[in-house]
Amino acid sequence: MTIPKFKVMNLINIVLLLLALIQYYLLTPLNVNSEKFITVLLDFDTKIKLIPGFIIPYFSIYIFLFLIFYLIIRKKESSDMTVFLFSVVILWSIINFMHGFFPVMNTIRPEIKSPGFFFEAVNSLYASVKQFNTFPSWHVSTAILCALFYSKMKFNKFVIVIIWTVLICLSPVFLKMTYLTDVLVAIPLPFIAYSIAEKITQVTVKTETVREVVKIFSLESLIQSLAIGMRDENTISSMIDNLTRIEKNLTEKDFAEISKIGAALNPPVESLKQVINNLILSIDIEKQITKAKEMFGKDLKTFVPTDKNIKEAGEELINDACKPFDDPKFRYCILEMKKRNTGLINTNSIEEAARERSSDVIYKFKSFIESHKNDIPALNTIINNTNGHTHISFDDIKTISRELRKPPYEISTDEVWNAYLRIDSTNVKPIGDTKNPANIISLTQYAIGKIDRLEPYTDNVDKKFNDWILENESKGRKFSEEELVWLKMMKNHVSSFMEINMMSFNQPPFVNKGGAAKAYNIFGPDLNRIMYEFNEKLI
Repeated sequence: MTIPKFKVMNLINIVLLLLALIQYYLLTPLNVNSEKFITVLLDFDTKIKLIPGFIIPYFSIYIFLFLIFYLIIRKKESSDMTVFLFSVVILWSIINFMHGFFPVMNTIRPEIKSPGFFFEAVNSLYASVKQFNTFPSWHVSTAILCALFYSKMKFNKFVIVIIWTVLICLSPVFLKMTYLTDVLVAIPLPFIAYSIAEKITQVTVKTETVREVVKIFSLESLIQSLAIGMRDENTISSMIDNLTRIEKNLTEKDFAEISKIGAALNPPVESLKQVINNLILSIDIEKQITKAKEMFGKDLKTFVPTDKNIKEAGEELINDACKPFDDPKFRYCILEMKKRNTGLINTNSIEEAARERSSDVIYKFKSFIESHKNDIPALNTIINNTNGHTHISFDDIKTISRELRKPPYEISTDEVWNAYLRIDSTNVKPIGDTKNPANIISLTQYAIGKIDRLEPYTDNVDKKFNDWILENESKGRKFSEEELVWLKMMKNHVSSFMEINMMSFNQPPFVNKGGAAKAYNIFGPDLNRIMYEFNEKLI
């Protein structure tokens, strides 16, 4: 279960939908109240022949449009719907504005006398659609906007989408409904609308998500969250950390109190440690798979549960583990023990207090990942790549670090790194160069469980570089001392900037040693291959 978005988002979507309908049904069909029309007619327009068969893709735009709504609704992500509706409203507002200030009248509609279904359909279209409001083309802009969202949603039939979009964009031209200029002007507008909508929505969604995230940093809010059903993995993990710290400082009286309250629960629990263990097991993927097999599989040995099966099984395990928190007496008991032990922690154990702070930092970082994995493309790429190659730029990783430093998180990469180091020094290596933004890649992969050991990004690049050297030597390519010096400089550049190209040689330290000309002099035509392999294999 993910952190729920604030319900205001649904209200925003309803308002945006109403605005979109007003745009389409009231504003778009209006004739331009002007006696002076401009013309954007080109000689090329007069040479285009009428192809009545394009009536099919012309009207198919409505299927194209509503299919987007269906896919977004199926995804059940309100922020996607908000971005789309914002884009539609902004795009259609721009179009209506231009229709009002640039009244263009279509003068190239032919008089159709030929019989046949398609010709009659075109005649009906001419009769129902006025000759005004063509600059820019509504069909073209709307089709491209839909295609843009199909790509953002990673629709698996995108080749069909491209063909469909092209046909829709061509249809008003070959139906003699618009000029070629109307089409060309319409092309950039959806990209502008999407960019504006995305920025507006990010501010709105982040604001509402932040309200939820901030609420669950304290133990009080964590307990409340579990009680009302907010039981995502990050909340469970944070609760485990809090309960573990409390459990370490329990007195004999505390043990007896929990045992007494736990005996009255359904099912009963013997100790706080049992509650902690149940929570740990509930988010363990192996336990979730086993549970899924028990719930859905007839043959436990051969049955392979689906992701949906595992998710449902995980939810059941989590709900069972969280049952003690349904009891108000248990919740009150935990909070009272926390209060009693706070003085001990703050007075007698600086290290314990530091660990508590580190746990909060880690929780903030995991919450940041969960909240922004869909709206920061680079973060999504780091999370979802499977081949070890991130395909993101230096600017991309700086964006992640910059967003991490904004409220409510307000933490830096090195702060998160040191928090992990304090919690798990066995599997976490000191960060080293704190100024290297690329460390966010290793940090994110460690936080989501993709790697078992947290090492500076430069260490990872160094290992891949050594492997690359050995691979080349095994193929008979021996490097001279001068070549190795330059290769190490190129490797260091990749470690810092995520890429090496010819422009890189205009920067230090290369420029001080002869720049691109010197590099080409040393490696010759092989330089391009080396840069390509560095970009593919070291990043």
